[in-house]
Amino acid sequence: MAGLLARWIAAYFFLVAVVCAIVWREVSLHDVPAGEIVASVWKEGVLIDRAVVALEQVLPAHIESAVRERGGELVFEKVVAESAIVTSPQVAFSVSLVPARDGVRATLGDKTAYLTPDDLLSAQLYDHGVQIASISVSLGVPIEQIVHLLAEKLGVREGEVLERARLRRIRVERHAGRPVERVTGESLSADKVREAVVAAAHYLARGVSEQGRFRYMVDAPTNRDLGGYDWPRHAGATYFLAQAAKMTGDAELSDACRRAASLLRSRAISWCGSLSCVGDEPVVSLGSTALAVLAFTEIVEDGIDESYRALVVDLSRFLRAQQRPDGEFMHQYDRVGHRAIDVQGLYYSSEATLALARAYPVIHDEANLVAAARGLAHLVGPAWSFFGDRYYFGEEHWTCQAMAALWPHAPDSRALDFCLRWQAFSRAIQQREGDSYFDSDGAIGVGPVVTPRLTPVGSRCEAAVATLDVARRADVPQGDQRALDAQLRRALALLLRQQFRPGPRHLFKSPEAVYGAMPGSEVDWQLRIDYAQHAGSAMVRWLDLFGDEGKEK
Repeated sequence: MAGLLARWIAAYFFLVAVVCAIVWREVSLHDVPAGEIVASVWKEGVLIDRAVVALEQVLPAHIESAVRERGGELVFEKVVAESAIVTSPQVAFSVSLVPARDGVRATLGDKTAYLTPDDLLSAQLYDHGVQIASISVSLGVPIEQIVHLLAEKLGVREGEVLERARLRRIRVERHAGRPVERVTGESLSADKVREAVVAAAHYLARGVSEQGRFRYMVDAPTNRDLGGYDWPRHAGATYFLAQAAKMTGDAELSDACRRAASLLRSRAISWCGSLSCVGDEPVVSLGSTALAVLAFTEIVEDGIDESYRALVVDLSRFLRAQQRPDGEFMHQYDRVGHRAIDVQGLYYSSEATLALARAYPVIHDEANLVAAARGLAHLVGPAWSFFGDRYYFGEEHWTCQAMAALWPHAPDSRALDFCLRWQAFSRAIQQREGDSYFDSDGAIGVGPVVTPRLTPVGSRCEAAVATLDVARRADVPQGDQRALDAQLRRALALLLRQQFRPGPRHLFKSPEAVYGAMPGSEVDWQLRIDYAQHAGSAMVRWLDLFGDEGKEK
C-alpha cells in the first residue's frame, strides 16, 4: 500500500511539473526593449483611429488629424514584453493575461492586429474568462470574444484566427494625460480624503432622480444603466449622502438625500403584521428595515429632516420583534402568513444591531439599547463559536461598527477583543506592494492572480476605523493602535487611487457622469451605488476620528 501511494504521489508531481512547463512555455514573457508603440485615438469611449509606430517615429498624418480635427484623445501603449507564439489559446492563455497590463497581438499573413489593455478594458473583458462560482472568483478573458475581436480587425473568419494566426501575449505600458500623484498610506491626508468623499457623494447625488431613485448600476465605459434595484443598497446610499451632507454643509447633497429618503418612506414602507417594515415583497428581509433605520437616524441626527424620527421609532419596533431571546435575529418576515421566518444569512443581524445602537441616542428608547447589546453579545459569542474561531474571520463588517456605536452606552470588552482579532486577521491577509501585478497595496485579495475587489476594502475600512476609535477610548496598547492605523491608511489610499477622479477618461463616453464613482475593481467598471457608499462612509468616519490634519485628535 505504501509503495502504491508513493507511486501515485510521484505521478501527481510529475503531472504538475509537465503542466507547469507547458503553461510556462505558452505564456511566459520576455522583454522587448525597443518594442513598438500603439498610438490610439479615443473619443467618447470609442476607438476612432490607431497606428503602430516605432520609438521616436513621427506620427502618421491620419492620427494627428483624428486628434486635431475630430477632437480625439491620443494615448500611447508601449509594448515592453511579449510571449512566444501561443499554440493552444485556451484556458492557460485566458488566465495568463494580467488584467489592465496585458493584451494580444495577432499576425496573419501581412496583417497584424492588436488588442491592447485599453481595448479589453473598454469591452470589459477582463475577469470574465473562467468562473469559479463556489468561491465567487472569476479571472481570465473569454477566448471566444478575443478571437471575435481579432477576426474583425484582421478581416477574416474566426476559424482562421485559431487555425492560421500567430498569437502572442503582450505586456504594455500606457502613457496618457498628466501624471497623477500616487497616494500611499504614508502620504494620505485629510484634504485628499475629503476630496474623495465629496466626489463620491456628488457622484451618487447626480444619479438621484426627482422621484428619489438612484442610478443603481452604471456601465462606466458607455454610461448605460444596467438595471436592478434593491432597498437595502438604496438605504445605504441615502445614509452616506446624509453623512456627506453633514460633513460638507452642501445643500445639493442634502436635497439629494431628502429625495432618496422620501422615496424610501413613500414607496418602501409596508406592514409586517401590525408593525411597519421596509419591503414590498411577500417575504421581506430584515436588512432593508435595518439600513432604512440607519439612514433615517442619520438624517434626524444631522438635522436634515426631523420628520423621520417617528419612522425610526416605528421601524425599530419591527427590528426588536424579529429578535430571538438569545439575541440572534430572524432574518425574514412572511407578510402573507403574518409570521417571522427564523433563518439567517450574512450581514442582517449585525445591520439590525447597528441600526438599534445608532437609533438609541436619537430616540432614547431603552429597549433599543437592550436589544442592540444582546445582539452584539450574540454576534461576538455564540454566533461565532466553532473550532478555529480565533484564527479565521468572515465578512461581518457591520459588527465592529455596532460595537463602536454601543461603546459610550454599553461597552463590551468581548466585542472589542473580537474586533481587534478580526482586524489582525485582515492585516495578515492584506496585500502589499509587489505581492501581485495589480495596484493591490492595501487590498484584501485571494491570491496574486485574482484582481482584488474594492468593496471589501471599503467595508473593512468602515469596521477598522470603528475599531480604532474604540481602541483609543479603551487604551489598547499603542503598538496595536499603530498597526491598525497603518493598515487602515494603506487601505484608504488604495480606494483613493482607484476612485474615478477622473480615471481613464478616454475610455468613458461621459467622463463627467462617472466622476467620483468607485469601481468594483481595477478592471470591473460596473458601478453599483454601494461601492461608493462603503468607501465614502469609511472616509467620513476616518475624518471624524482624525480631523483636519489627518492626525490623531
